[in-house]
Amino acid sequence: MTSVLLVDDHPLVQDGLKMRLDTTEEFEVVGTAADGQQALDLVIRLKPQIVLTDINMPKLNGIQLLELLAVQSPETKVIMLSMHNNKVYVQNAMCHGAKGYLLKDITSCELVNALQAVANGGCYISAGVSNQLFESGKTSAALSKREQQVLQRLASGCSNKKIADKLSISIRTVETHTLKIRRKLKLDSSAAMIKYAIDNYGSGIEC
Repeated sequence: MTSVLLVDDHPLVQDGLKMRLDTTEEFEVVGTAADGQQALDLVIRLKPQIVLTDINMPKLNGIQLLELLAVQSPETKVIMLSMHNNKVYVQNAMCHGAKGYLLKDITSCELVNALQAVANGGCYISAGVSNQLFESGKTSAALSKREQQVLQRLASGCSNKKIADKLSISIRTVETHTLKIRRKLKLDSSAAMIKYAIDNYGSGIEC
C-alpha cells in the first residue's frame, strides 16, 4: 500500500481527498497538514511515499516545500494539486522536482490515476494543463497537430501500436511522425524524445 500525506489549508479539501482515497485499497492517508512547515515536519516523521500538496499555503508554500524535501527527504514524491491552470506555475513546480501537477477540478478517478502513475515511477499532468501547454506553444518547434497528438501519447508511455490504434493511423505513420518530431526538436535519440515529452507534458492522456 502506498502512503500519502495530504497538504492543504482548506479542511473541506482535505476531507474530500481523504474520503476518496480511503475507498481505495492501494493508498493510505497517513496524515494531513494545513501548511508547508507542518507538512515538512510530518514528512520527516511519517516518511510518506507521496505528498499531495497545494501550492499557495501559509508559512511554506508548495514550491518552498519541494525545495526542502529535495534535500531532507529526496525519496518522497510530490504531486501539486492547484487551482492555477497556468504554464508558469506548472513549469516552476516541475523544475523544482514535482512528479505531477493536478487541477482541483479533476475527477476522483483522475486523482487515483495520477497517484498510480507517480507511485509506479512516472509523472502525471492533468489533461487540461497538458492541452493548455500545447496551445501556448510550449514546444520549441512548430509541430503539426498530429505530431502534437503523438508526442502527448508518448509522454503517457503509449506504444507505437497503441498510438496508431488510437489515432486510426498505421504504425509506419507513427514512426514517420516520431522521426519528424525528433528532427524538429533536434533530439538525437528516441529516448531523448520520450524524456522531452515526459518533462514537458507529463501523462495527461490515456493510451
